[in-house]
Amino acid sequence: MKVPSPRQIVTSPASRALVATAIAWLVAFIYCHGRYWRDPHSAFFQSETVYEQHYSKYRASQAQAFIEHATTDTKLGKVKGTPEICAAFVTVKRETTQYVDNAVASVMEGLAVGEREKLLLYVLFADTEPGMHPSWKQPWLENSVDLAVGYNVSEGVMKDLKEWEEKKEWHKKGLFDYLYALEFCQNTDAPYTVMFEDDIIIAAGWMAKVRQSLDQIKTGAVTNPSLRDWLYLRLFYTETALSWETKADYWYGHMAYTFLLASFFGASLLIALRLLVPRTQRYLDDPTIFVLSAITIPAFVVLAFMIGKYSLFPLRGVVTMNVHGCCTQALLFPKEQIPALIEHLRGIGAGQTDMMIEEYADHTGKQRLAMGKQVVQHVGLESSRGNNFVNGQSTFAFWFEEYDSRRLEREHDELLRMGFD
Repeated sequence: MKVPSPRQIVTSPASRALVATAIAWLVAFIYCHGRYWRDPHSAFFQSETVYEQHYSKYRASQAQAFIEHATTDTKLGKVKGTPEICAAFVTVKRETTQYVDNAVASVMEGLAVGEREKLLLYVLFADTEPGMHPSWKQPWLENSVDLAVGYNVSEGVMKDLKEWEEKKEWHKKGLFDYLYALEFCQNTDAPYTVMFEDDIIIAAGWMAKVRQSLDQIKTGAVTNPSLRDWLYLRLFYTETALSWETKADYWYGHMAYTFLLASFFGASLLIALRLLVPRTQRYLDDPTIFVLSAITIPAFVVLAFMIGKYSLFPLRGVVTMNVHGCCTQALLFPKEQIPALIEHLRGIGAGQTDMMIEEYADHTGKQRLAMGKQVVQHVGLESSRGNNFVNGQSTFAFWFEEYDSRRLEREHDELLRMGFD
């Protein structure tokens, strides 16, 4: 058998395929490095810069402009007639940074007249001495929201609240505050209640997108049983929980099988191509097929997993999120689900609200839904519940910061034309 010369080896189809593979993989790697650095489970994740706020900062500037305008404008539109959504904020004074002003203003900024008239906006100042909160009785708040008040409770309940406040028993007081605001909205005629935390920023056009999601739920429930008995719709989630899982993701959990199968099918297709198209035989010799199936294909499979699950399969529309849904930054409840939830939480009396809601949903078999594209970002780093500083990085919507303001405005206008006003 004649041994090929070095020149023949270098210029062979297999060598060319190997070089082409290296170049293509490097180009793809560079692209992925610049595109998928926001995915917390990507190999390209850049923790040093990923938490910088871009769209959130822009949205906060819009909120500040709204506040300046609302400070002097006493004729701003408010809820009219029966509201479709009751939105509730619970806020307490933080040691330094107060987030609630921008949070509340971002909810209202950019709403169409029809949207604002369908929204009942309620702010509960949950300090036992509400006057200590910097936003208490601010003119812009009085001019723009429908109700901004403190507690209206008996002397006995107020005594308990003050005791919990003094002893920093936040698991009791935090739950009480949540239920107090939830019950307020339940006593209105609004068919939906959305509970917001006070350290968020909400994207422009949020209400039209929420109403579109509710319409999708109603339409989808005809054929999809999981959409018929749902406890809440999540407006915020963090991609931190959406990683590859060995049990849930078959191909990831059986990595060796994935590579073998990909290589086998690749080799089979190349061999079939060589047999069916004779002119490819000079290029698809055995060494070349080996390079393409044993090196090229596995290399790009590795790159696909490196990109991250959420980057490959971003959530769109309304999705089921019975697991991996984190925190209570923004949850929307249908009216019919609230009484039983209140009874359950009140029966427990103390604890972490988000965990208790999830336990209730698990126990009762309620579905939990989420908007595939979040409309809320968590911006708070300073806790209102006794901690001087909490790690807000674990509760962050990474791709939210890439939203384009002009595109959101166009999407909002389109939804308004479709009737979601």
